[in-house]
Amino acid sequence: MVHWIVLGIEPTQDKRAVKLAYTQLLKKTPPADFPEEFKALRKAYDQALKEISKSDDAENDNSVMLDDVLLKDDQPQLDSDIENTQAEVFFEPAATPNHNIDDGEPVEFSIIKTIPQLNLALEQLYSDILGRHSLEKWKMLFAAPIFWDVNQSKTLTENLLGFFSNHYFLPENIWMFLDDSLKITDGVSTSSNDTTRKMAIALSRYIKTLPKRINDGLVENISDDIDFEAFNRHLKIRSYLEDKCLYDTFSAEELEDIVQQIEPEFKTDFPLYNYIVKYLWTINGYSSIKLILTPLTIPYTEESLLNYQAHAEYKLKNYELALKLYIQQERNYRDFCTKVMFKNIGLCYLKLNNFERAYLYLDAETRVVADMEIEVALITARRGYIRELRADETQNAIKIATLMYENGRYQDALSITEQYKHVFKEQGNYLQALCLCKLHRLDEAYSEFLVFIDLYIERQLWLWPLIVELVRYCYDLITYELLVETLQEHTATFSDFYQTAFFSGSLEPRCYTEQEMEILELTNERDSVRRSLESIWHIESMQIFALAILCIRDTELVDYEDHSVVENRQRDALNCVKEIKQFMLYNPSDCLKFLEAAFDQQDYDTCIMLADIAIKALRTAPQAYYFKGCALLELNEYGKALESFKQAAYEYNTHPYAVHSLNSAIKCAEKLIEQELPYQATHNELCLQLQNKKEIVDGD
Repeated sequence: MVHWIVLGIEPTQDKRAVKLAYTQLLKKTPPADFPEEFKALRKAYDQALKEISKSDDAENDNSVMLDDVLLKDDQPQLDSDIENTQAEVFFEPAATPNHNIDDGEPVEFSIIKTIPQLNLALEQLYSDILGRHSLEKWKMLFAAPIFWDVNQSKTLTENLLGFFSNHYFLPENIWMFLDDSLKITDGVSTSSNDTTRKMAIALSRYIKTLPKRINDGLVENISDDIDFEAFNRHLKIRSYLEDKCLYDTFSAEELEDIVQQIEPEFKTDFPLYNYIVKYLWTINGYSSIKLILTPLTIPYTEESLLNYQAHAEYKLKNYELALKLYIQQERNYRDFCTKVMFKNIGLCYLKLNNFERAYLYLDAETRVVADMEIEVALITARRGYIRELRADETQNAIKIATLMYENGRYQDALSITEQYKHVFKEQGNYLQALCLCKLHRLDEAYSEFLVFIDLYIERQLWLWPLIVELVRYCYDLITYELLVETLQEHTATFSDFYQTAFFSGSLEPRCYTEQEMEILELTNERDSVRRSLESIWHIESMQIFALAILCIRDTELVDYEDHSVVENRQRDALNCVKEIKQFMLYNPSDCLKFLEAAFDQQDYDTCIMLADIAIKALRTAPQAYYFKGCALLELNEYGKALESFKQAAYEYNTHPYAVHSLNSAIKCAEKLIEQELPYQATHNELCLQLQNKKEIVDGD
């Protein structure tokens, strides 16, 4: 109802009354002096007429409801006949009457009062190579006096729709303004006038496709001196390509033929070439991409085109040329980022059997998520690089074994460490211990760790990285003497944690040598750090986990008279564990080590969390079920506790803890019976199971 208030009249169905009120108010608020008031007045006028039109349509039962399905069947002038459009584009058309621009002075928007004047101004602005993309100029045109004349409103709209139905090569922002001004989508597309409605539907459909068109309809990088007729022919080529891609299909050969029709002055329309190349990529048209892009002078700013050019050469197995293009792209990125093209460069080197460079580039590739293509290529590159290094196996023993270890070839890596044991010992490299751990030969691994602990102490080397690996694999083998006399003395604090990963079994940071930096063309010191086998988050979590393990192992091995010391150690361990919950999710068996401490400290939520991680991931986890049941029992969740204890008893089988589990399950059933719940039968069954279980356990 606001529009009636603005017009200053009562709601009415009389269009003449609305126009009269509008005209009278317009005299008091001329647009030049009162732009905001004029906008509000015009909006009120349009809303009033729209309300009257809706009422008229309802009475005559002539309202038209159109959806996208109907739009497909109704495409006047814009895209109704692609083949006809093709003929028009590629057979040098004569200039159409619509483009016969008056050679006189440009029309001043401020004096436009007649439709012929408006049409001339529309032609001039549409044909202005630069001005046609200026939203401000279109706004100025639509503020001309002719738009103030209410009596011409209907005729004006039909004239504008007719013009834009034949002159529709405009960018999206201009079309959004035209759509809002003429109400093409929301208003006239449901008009009762058949001709108006069809034009509006076709234009509305075109507007909807703009986001899928080349550069949203915008043409850039074109010289100001271009003749409009040539420019218009180019726009028709673009439109034909767009319509074919949207509503039909192209063959690679057809696209090649069309590209040949692009005139030399438009060879810099890179959004058009991007559109074509992207389509060709979807149909595996790699040869066509090469054919189309090779003659162009593509600036370094056109990253997408340059990437497609390199990718196409790679697909065509022209690896040397692809490598050259990728390296140039990497250099183009250098000002703001490095290692952008390392994956592609590495893959090219791999295809060219340059395994050392392939390994260096692929191993340097930074990525947030796992890339299986890189992982597979890295394995292949390492294998090839190992073969090259074997030419001087003694000199390269550590590098060979390290590459084997990274490839998961633990037995082969172990053989190298045993064969060249003196080399590894001289370099303080305990890779042999890690290989034994991976092969589950933990007693041998522990002995090897002890050898290097003595060696590190003798050489006064930093022991903490070795301790982290030791507790990761050989937790249960750590003795009281080793813990108290050595490990605790060399335990790091949070502030002393290492941030950069080391090569496996070594204190050498995973960084590039000067020679490797030169190969990779890296000059900034921050780029000298290699890709870690594990994330920075994982490196820190491993060290926090080591602290937690040492605290727990301390409570197991040291007999403290002051029980508060034990409690403090347990709390410290649990605080560490809670800080690395994500890490524990990936190491479910390690959760079992902290269950008893969590229960003892009455941290039942942490106890249940750790138990659930283990239960979900491990095939059998009786300890997890048992402590989860204990925690739930303390929280008075008897039903859930009962189920956990039953599962614990089942998985413990003949272990004495099976008896403890059944006793606790019976206790839960009794609590549920006290709550008058139907658990008597369950209680009786559990008692029978307990009796049988005791006989089996006692018999064993």
